[in-house]
Amino acid sequence: MNDQNLSEESKKYEEFEEIYNNMMQLQASVIDCNTMIIEAGRGSGKTTWFAKRFINVAYDLPGELSFFAHKTYIALLTNIIPGIISYFRTPVGNSGRSLLREGIDFVIGEKDLPDHFNFPKYPIENPKHSIVFANGHHCRLVASDQPDSIAGANGVHAFIEEMKHNKGEKIKTRMFPALRGGSPQARKSPYYQGITGISDTARIDLGEDDWFEAYEKNVDQELISEIITVALHVNKCMFIIERNNRRMAETKDKSNINKLVKEINRQQKIINKWMPTLRHMRRKATYYLRASSFVNKDFLGFNYFKTQMDVLTTDEFMAAIANIRSKRIVDMFFSGYNIKRHQYSDSYIYKSIYDFDLKKTFRLTAEYLKYFNPDEPLIIGYDPGHFSSIVIGQYHKKDNELRVIKEFFCWIPKQQGDLAKMIFEFFGPLHRNRRVIFYYDRAGNKKKIEQDRITTDARLMKKELEVYKFNVDMKNEKQATIFYYEHFKLISMLLSENMKSLPKLRIDENECPMLCSSIMISAVDRSEGKIALDKSSERRLPYQKQAAFSTQLSSALMYLLYGLFSDKLPKEISNIPELPSNLVIK
Repeated sequence: MNDQNLSEESKKYEEFEEIYNNMMQLQASVIDCNTMIIEAGRGSGKTTWFAKRFINVAYDLPGELSFFAHKTYIALLTNIIPGIISYFRTPVGNSGRSLLREGIDFVIGEKDLPDHFNFPKYPIENPKHSIVFANGHHCRLVASDQPDSIAGANGVHAFIEEMKHNKGEKIKTRMFPALRGGSPQARKSPYYQGITGISDTARIDLGEDDWFEAYEKNVDQELISEIITVALHVNKCMFIIERNNRRMAETKDKSNINKLVKEINRQQKIINKWMPTLRHMRRKATYYLRASSFVNKDFLGFNYFKTQMDVLTTDEFMAAIANIRSKRIVDMFFSGYNIKRHQYSDSYIYKSIYDFDLKKTFRLTAEYLKYFNPDEPLIIGYDPGHFSSIVIGQYHKKDNELRVIKEFFCWIPKQQGDLAKMIFEFFGPLHRNRRVIFYYDRAGNKKKIEQDRITTDARLMKKELEVYKFNVDMKNEKQATIFYYEHFKLISMLLSENMKSLPKLRIDENECPMLCSSIMISAVDRSEGKIALDKSSERRLPYQKQAAFSTQLSSALMYLLYGLFSDKLPKEISNIPELPSNLVIK
């Protein structure tokens, strides 16, 4: 049939299209209850379902306020929200128009709403960080590390992406108590005071938080089975109605139209009968869905899993793809390392971030770091090689703290010039002090060819930094032999925080995530009765996986710490000869 002969109704239904959903997405969409938690592997399609659920909640709760939460505003601005908006702009139908049209169906970062929009029931406190739908539903961005971002708010639903990166304690104590708003009509919604959360499996061996796994115990399987039965019955009726509407648009036979209308009315009566029951059951239900990436195997294809097997470690593949929960490393080289004590999350100066407009592209620099002091030197720990690692700290005398505030890394063909450029672009324009205190791998026991290579790499790094007008002070070119036992002992003393002569170590978990991960997987090798750092990950893994899952970055931190505080070691430890219980660094 030519387009010119189609009725307006026919053109409307021409916009329907077939969309593939895997079994996890189908199951989640059918159940669609109050609290939905999905723990699923990489590439499983959970983010696509999450975006659809976001739209469903917004349209079912007109005028109400919901929360979109993450650990930090930085993650929301640079990763999460751009992904959601990209989904809104997905082309649909023959016309290729966006699923949701900006300025027509929603606006983001706008103070003045279009004339055809309904106004939200609550004032929009920060339009720059808000998404508003045409029906008045208002979504507010919330950072769990910032209590002020949710203070005084009255919301009806919470969305949490990447749950494993959020601190469960902060989410439970700061966000969930704010799910207390809503009109009498909103309280009838199955989504009222609900939670929508998605995540990969948390790797507790890397310090990720598995707080959301507790919801698995709250599932009433009998209720879920009833929801599925009724939902499928209602969905079937909806499908018949839509199919008959299309047939009506394509026929001119009045008798056939009358039959179709009768069938539509019959199906609508069934929907009217069961929909209130379905909404009531959904409002009372919690569902926790676990799935591996293999649930999406028909879409991803065999080569996807083969590639993942090639590039991931066994532990990472088990967690990220197979959705198998991991265990924590017991014998850590960083003995006494405590995530709650030695990592911090209040990383940013939020006044500047609050002023940033969501409609612009955000670029993070040291300007936003709470603990960056432009008048103090940058202290660098450097592990050179084909994979190069740098960690940067600053000493805070007032609090007697060493704050590790940033990490950088690269691998061949990128080299010292690339690292220097990264450092300058992040710190350079703001760093008034311009001094760099530079520590690197300079074990005296190394062979001459290794010493020459490391010295060359370090001097090249110094030269590249000086191009950007940094004054580099190389501290340990002629350092004596370092034993792993000395590193191990110094780190243990530092992390115990029992010696007043040593500062407290604090690492920015937002700006040094790979370092935090590297520390957690840095195990002690006690083979042959010796204490050593198990560096097998550096030989086993491809370069693109070494930042988080090898000892590269933790080694850079070791050189920094030893360079700064080796003089605090008791002399009897530093003078220990190479006994079987002590292994020199190779």
